[in-house]
Amino acid sequence: MDYIAATVRTVMQTVLFEDRGDVLVFLPGQEEILETLMLLTEKLRFLGKLQTTLLLPLYANLPPHEQSKVFAKAPSEDCRKVILSTNIAETSVTIPGVRYVIDSGLVKQKAFSNSTGVDSLQVTAVSKAQAT
Repeated sequence: MDYIAATVRTVMQTVLFEDRGDVLVFLPGQEEILETLMLLTEKLRFLGKLQTTLLLPLYANLPPHEQSKVFAKAPSEDCRKVILSTNIAETSVTIPGVRYVIDSGLVKQKAFSNSTGVDSLQVTAVSKAQAT
């Protein structure tokens, strides 16, 4: 999954080199969010930046009390939030403090297979309208 590595690199560059402000990252699904969360945790811990970066997942299956953490202020002035989200936060949610948005350009969409007769979720590129 090269897009996860690219997303991690972009988040790290933003956290290390850009001015203050929270970061909102769009990923296709829960699995990708959890993998990205693990990779970012490792890198930030190695660089000694884990104390000043609050990593928060946001996806539909996350319990409501966990989802609500993205709306709370960061614990201190020198701490920034990095919110790893599915497109749940794309249009229906405004998260205060977000200054940077990183979009993987991918989303999970329902697709029907004529051969099996089953719906499944497939990772696909976002449409131009969704990206806008």
